[in-house]
Amino acid sequence: MIHYAIPITQKLRKLVRSLNQRQNRDQHGLFLAEGIKLCQEAYHSDFTIETVVVKDSPSAEVLDLIEKFADEGVPIYNAPKHQFDQMSTTKTPQGIVAVVTKQTLDMVPGDNFVVLDGINDPGNLGTIIRTAEWFGIKQVITGNETADHFNPKAVRASMGAIFRVPVIQVEEDLIGTMKEHFTDIPLYGATLGSDKALIDCKPKGKMGLVFGSESHGISEVMLNNLTHNYTIKGVGSSDSLNVAVAAGIAFNHFSKFIK
Repeated sequence: MIHYAIPITQKLRKLVRSLNQRQNRDQHGLFLAEGIKLCQEAYHSDFTIETVVVKDSPSAEVLDLIEKFADEGVPIYNAPKHQFDQMSTTKTPQGIVAVVTKQTLDMVPGDNFVVLDGINDPGNLGTIIRTAEWFGIKQVITGNETADHFNPKAVRASMGAIFRVPVIQVEEDLIGTMKEHFTDIPLYGATLGSDKALIDCKPKGKMGLVFGSESHGISEVMLNNLTHNYTIKGVGSSDSLNVAVAAGIAFNHFSKFIK
């Protein structure tokens, strides 16, 4: 046991486990960062850390990290292995989880952006956020049909990018919100029926990139609001790409035009 840690309470155990569900994350305004890397990213971010839970007999790396949290006044709780493992959403818990306050962010009209229109899989969502950061995209906008970016799987897949890239969730009227904030900024989206190759897209100035549902692609209403569509040419026999892979290919291309 760490000398300054507090034995975990039943109430806190219940709270941590509940945050695996979206309705509880929304109700409490909290989410989880699990593992050493994500807790390090949370520590260095401007997100508020409510509390940290560590497993009994933590590693030296975990001890160093919780010392930093403790120095910032974050309450540290310890839990026996069986209780900690019950709270974790990973198969191989690293012995530390942070309870973090969600942030509500505003769009920045002058920045390039990505719109995620019905991305259902939180793993794909987190990977797209991570890849967007790598290629210099400044903000990610999600509609209400897209998975919750604070889902533990999405947070893990983002590899910490969730703490650095603004993700703005639009609950209603995604199209209307886009038109309000990004007037005259072209929207590019991948469609299987397009006769224009990605390589031929050469935007000038600001732009928005749209990616749609893994199974159905970009929604019809969003398609009707695209200013440019394109296709990613392939030579194999597969009929489509994983949406996170497609996003990575598109980001790599469009990053050449980001100013």
